[in-house]
Amino acid sequence: MTAALPHDRGQGLVDTYLDEMFELLAGTGAEGRRLLAETEDHLTEAVAEGRARGLDAEAAERDAINRFGAPAVVVRRLPTTRIVVRLDLRPLLVGAWAFTGTFLTWYGLSGALTWLLSWPWTRLLIATDRFGSTMMCDPSARWLNLDECLGAYQQEVALVPYADNDFPYLLAGGAGLLLLLALLFARRLGDLGTPPWTPPRRATSLVFAILFGLGGLAMTIEGLHGITLDVQYYVLGEVTAGLLAAGIGVAALRHARRS
Repeated sequence: MTAALPHDRGQGLVDTYLDEMFELLAGTGAEGRRLLAETEDHLTEAVAEGRARGLDAEAAERDAINRFGAPAVVVRRLPTTRIVVRLDLRPLLVGAWAFTGTFLTWYGLSGALTWLLSWPWTRLLIATDRFGSTMMCDPSARWLNLDECLGAYQQEVALVPYADNDFPYLLAGGAGLLLLLALLFARRLGDLGTPPWTPPRRATSLVFAILFGLGGLAMTIEGLHGITLDVQYYVLGEVTAGLLAAGIGVAALRHARRS
């Protein structure tokens, strides 16, 4: 199949349906051409039947399409494994793209936000003598002044878990934002926004909700538990990253319920 399917009608719901099926059937040869022709004949007859029952043109086309089934479902009837694999990989590719961009944005934003919060957090640790575990800025110690003590202990405030203060958080967050923006532009300007490429909204939202929700809950609990220990330097990073992840999970879950 190398040429576009001609339509002598205006671009309606049936034409859009056939265009989508044509894209899905690319590379399937004679079998694909026969299925496309049969589909067009069937939908044309179903639309005529709907008009005879008193439906207007748009309602008749919508009724015919709903009864016939989604293009991806119809195309799977072909005895061709390549089309099935392609249909499965397309939404998986787009979903992985979106998840990777969101993950990098969350990770980078967590680190940058924790770095900003580390200034008042360090002062809190010093003001409370690290929650009673040790004297952090004893005047008799080696610190010349409070600012020197703050600068030294601020390096101990862990940012995002499993990284350190030298991790390029802004670079990671920027890369994630670029991936998400690129995906938005690709969906608007190319085929990624069409149904053959778009993963189901409910399934995608549930993946985000489960992964980010569980991760956020685990990190938040670990961070809050750290307050009860003698070493609290990682608490801020755990709580900040955990709450951000939990927020993404809740938003994705609400989106799944709306879908």
